[in-house]
Amino acid sequence: MLIACSFGGIQSILWAAYFLLFAPKRSKAHYLLGGLFLALSLRVLKSTYYLFSDEMSLIFINLGFAAHLMVGPFLLYYLLNLQGDRKLSWHFWLQMVPGILVAVLSPWLTLFDFWYVGGYTALLFQSVAYIPVIIYLGWKLKADFTRVQSIWVMLLTMGVSVVMVAYFSNYVLRISSYVYGPVIYAAVTYLFSFFLLKNFQRLRSDKREKYKNIKQSKDRFSDYKQKIITHFETGEPYLQNNYTLAKLSEETRIPKHLLSPLFSESFEMSFTEFLNSYRIKTAQRLLTEQPNITVSAIAYDCGFNTLSSFNQAFKRVTQTTPSAYRKSLLAIN
Repeated sequence: MLIACSFGGIQSILWAAYFLLFAPKRSKAHYLLGGLFLALSLRVLKSTYYLFSDEMSLIFINLGFAAHLMVGPFLLYYLLNLQGDRKLSWHFWLQMVPGILVAVLSPWLTLFDFWYVGGYTALLFQSVAYIPVIIYLGWKLKADFTRVQSIWVMLLTMGVSVVMVAYFSNYVLRISSYVYGPVIYAAVTYLFSFFLLKNFQRLRSDKREKYKNIKQSKDRFSDYKQKIITHFETGEPYLQNNYTLAKLSEETRIPKHLLSPLFSESFEMSFTEFLNSYRIKTAQRLLTEQPNITVSAIAYDCGFNTLSSFNQAFKRVTQTTPSAYRKSLLAIN
């Protein structure tokens, strides 16, 4: 068992080294995936040697816990960057703060004075809280993935989720053995390796096949860009709930596989960011012109499905909330 779990951790380190240092034309997604593999390997190797060693360095124990805290952010932002590099916003670094703090404080955080009095429980709840978010994100983005990419995302998401749940079920639920964590990850890593070695070229070739006409189409991007702007300003499709790239492609007759690179290169933003920019402009106008209409009603009228998503998008664009924006206008008036 020691050998099997150790080899699982070592395989994970080798994949981390490849994606961080040796992968050709490394992208942000490569670095995030490499960080994910490195974090998982440190966590699992710590667990493995904790089981089979009478003494273990306090620093190594805490580095394993720090790595555990980083798994969720690395996986979440890897999925967001899989179809093209996006700027790592302050949200990413904010989510990395707990792991970074634990790593910095690793010489001093002890098991009985910190981890066993609530620290480890908080760590486990943090990791499982990412699971539904990541599963939802993978489902939401699946239309933008190739078939092989979709399978890879499913394997990666499910594999990491099972490992995190194994640790949670051991310490919080008390229904499984601690050894399940490293054993399951060893099996998951072998599965990851088998898939990557078998499909690595197909991952790249599928993507090239999907976008093989992009280069020839770039001279038409300016026409497509203007067509989309005209469609949004005259037809106001952004007011529809659940408006998608597929609907935009159908309405403008622009090939769907060209839309993602079109938004990235011509608009320098994602489709969701472009969509929300129009929705927020409309919301600002309605908040100004109709002070008696509730914020939630304006959110739904502008195409948002929930008030929380409206508040988040509005604050991302205007740096304030819809309610605060309306209050500031009333104060000025």
